[in-house]
Amino acid sequence: MGHGAKAQRLYEDAVAYLCRNAGALRELIGPARWDDPFAVVRDGDPSAQSWRDAVRALHDAAETAGIPGGLGLRSTMGVGDWPSAPVPRSTGWVCPTGRCSRVDLHEESGPGTGLCTLADGPMRRVD
Repeated sequence: MGHGAKAQRLYEDAVAYLCRNAGALRELIGPARWDDPFAVVRDGDPSAQSWRDAVRALHDAAETAGIPGGLGLRSTMGVGDWPSAPVPRSTGWVCPTGRCSRVDLHEESGPGTGLCTLADGPMRRVD
């Protein structure tokens, strides 16, 4: 898979799914296949090959654990295979680290700050 903006967005979407379902995924995948790649995804540089490799490892582990489609990465992608772009939101909470494209709408997440499972801290507000 290439390293362009669309490929990066696909990895970010996979990490957003991982973030929303971290507890359940860790339980299904098991600590032996989860801990090391998750640490790289959590702490690594999203532009680095090692970060993408760790996301891919978690995707493969999720598929092996019986989750159809894993984290949503496709092994081969052709013309027209890119996921549709997300609808822009004007108010909400976003990942504080920029490692995923997760957005919690302000209206849905209530008046609190929202919590980022991946970074284990408050999400960043955007208006």
